[in-house]
Amino acid sequence: MNRLQAMSRDECLRLLASRSLGRVAFTERALPSIRPVNYALVGSHLILRTESEGLGRRLDGQIVAFEVDEFDDERSTGWSVVLTGTARLLRHPGELVRNDAVSPVPLAGAGRDGTVCIVPGQISGRRVTPAYGAA
Repeated sequence: MNRLQAMSRDECLRLLASRSLGRVAFTERALPSIRPVNYALVGSHLILRTESEGLGRRLDGQIVAFEVDEFDDERSTGWSVVLTGTARLLRHPGELVRNDAVSPVPLAGAGRDGTVCIVPGQISGRRVTPAYGAA
C-alpha cells in the first residue's frame, strides 16, 4: 500500500499558513544551501524577514525552494509541503500591501531589516498516511 498521498494546492496553502518556521533552499557560491527561516504567508506569497545585506541579498532574484513539514514519529504520519519560486528582496515601502502587519517577527533577533517575498511557481505536498491497521 502506498502511504504517500498528494495534497491539493489549497491544502498545501492551508498547511503553509498554519506554521511559521520552514527551510529555504538556494544556491550559494555554486553550492546548495539550506537555512531555517521564519515566515508568514500572504495570499500565496511567502514573506521572510532577514538581514537585507545578508541572506536577503543572497536570495534576491534566485529561484528557491521552501519546505515546511510535520512528522509524528509515534504514528509514522505527517506531511511535507514544497514551494518553488522566485525570491525578491523588497526595497521600497508599500511593495507589499500590509507588509508591516504580516511580516514575521525574526526568531534570530534584532538586525533583520530586510523583507524577502517568494512568489510561488509551484506548490506541492504529500501526506504520509498511517500504515494499514495502525491506530
